[in-house]
Amino acid sequence: MEKLYLKKLRDTVDKRFVGFKPNGSSIKPVHVFSGATRVIYGKSADTSGIKRLSYVANAKGKTPAANTPEKVLSFLKEMNAIEEEDIRIEELTTFRNLLQKLLAADDGVFSGTDDSMVSYSSGSRYFITRFAMYEDAGEFIGGIIKEYCPELSQYISKLLEDNNDPITLLFTPVLIEEPDRLYADSRHTDIEAFAQQSVALKKYLRELKVSGECLLAHFKQHPNTLTQLRLFNFFCIFNLVRYLSLLEAFYCGESIRPFLLDFSDDSQSSIARASVMSYTQVHRSISRFYAWGYAQELKAFSKEELLSSETPEYEPNKKSKADERELARIWELAKNDAAAVEEDEARLIFGTTIYDMLALQASSHPVNYLRAIGILSGILYPPTNFHVNKRFALSQDVLEMVIRTCVAPSETLSGTELRERLWERMGVLIGGSDFEMRKLHESGSILQADSDSLNQNFDRFADTLEAMNFAEIMADGILQIRLGGTTE
Repeated sequence: MEKLYLKKLRDTVDKRFVGFKPNGSSIKPVHVFSGATRVIYGKSADTSGIKRLSYVANAKGKTPAANTPEKVLSFLKEMNAIEEEDIRIEELTTFRNLLQKLLAADDGVFSGTDDSMVSYSSGSRYFITRFAMYEDAGEFIGGIIKEYCPELSQYISKLLEDNNDPITLLFTPVLIEEPDRLYADSRHTDIEAFAQQSVALKKYLRELKVSGECLLAHFKQHPNTLTQLRLFNFFCIFNLVRYLSLLEAFYCGESIRPFLLDFSDDSQSSIARASVMSYTQVHRSISRFYAWGYAQELKAFSKEELLSSETPEYEPNKKSKADERELARIWELAKNDAAAVEEDEARLIFGTTIYDMLALQASSHPVNYLRAIGILSGILYPPTNFHVNKRFALSQDVLEMVIRTCVAPSETLSGTELRERLWERMGVLIGGSDFEMRKLHESGSILQADSDSLNQNFDRFADTLEAMNFAEIMADGILQIRLGGTTE
């Protein structure tokens, strides 16, 4: 049989079953926003003027030759972007530093030499860059929203077209008015899950549509374009994380893994530990899905061929990052285990081994990717790499987005109704009733939280909503959730 190459197998599984490559630990929220808005708007712009003005220096303090204050001043004069001839270099530098901080608010990515590393998060079409690294996930979720939640997509497209946010106004003198480059790629259309949609995928797409339309109702009453786009980015990221957590359910019929939100202030509390287990179940599910995916790719080979195969390499003619003897030992162990089982189970053993070998070989893999975007977006906590065990503890911005996807502007909900919607629309559990306990037990292994601790977790959640002015605890102790607004 032909020699197996790990990177080729991973790329094939991502293209066939996933729709993007969740393999870079450098993924940031800005990458998701940039990719999603490019697909939703359908075009990208020439952002060279923005980069020239705003890029002052990299993290090491180095300034590219084309971005020195003198060169930028000359560029601004060519663009007729300066009214005062006697502007001081110090004033220009201070202003440019401010602009770079504005564009870096959502971890914007800058590069003085390579435009394929530039990603912006801002308020209009002028900031939609060409495709850059790590933006494929944003394009993926943007394409899904464009097809399955078209009203929200059209609204976001109009926001980008209007060009009336403060950041765009600041950059107006250097914005390049030229025909936009058409971009209409939707990555989800070619993967197998969408060609033959399972019950779990249809449910996910319904939830995306309903929650997106509820969020849209809030956007229509919100005065700040930049805040709307920021909440939209969190919506994209949260649903992207959910998509990864559901891959095993989409393809293998496994149960949906809940996100148990932790509102305790003690990392050793039973709720915190249960939330850690909730996160652990998600990344174990992703690992099992990839093992299954690699097993599907191995169907071209018989069990006998696999048992006599050489140890896979990462890429042709490339030295392994891992100990080759260790990789050979792992592969031989897989052969020993596979020898005693049937064909399909043998392929699954080899698929699991390929996943483990990739974790040793590559600098990043899907679980690292999930952890990186979850931390930076405010979905996972604690936000450091020193703590491997994460839990679902939302930042206030992400929590606001989640609540706005479940409660319409004109609605008043009870705590019970909100709990039901959080589960039905976002796959979220908090506590407060036997329903949550059943869901946790059904998912398996999450036994750390009892009914009392779940009730306390919901009480802390209610206090948080009240502090955000999203809810009111009545005199009789009944929780009412009301976000304000009027019906159209």
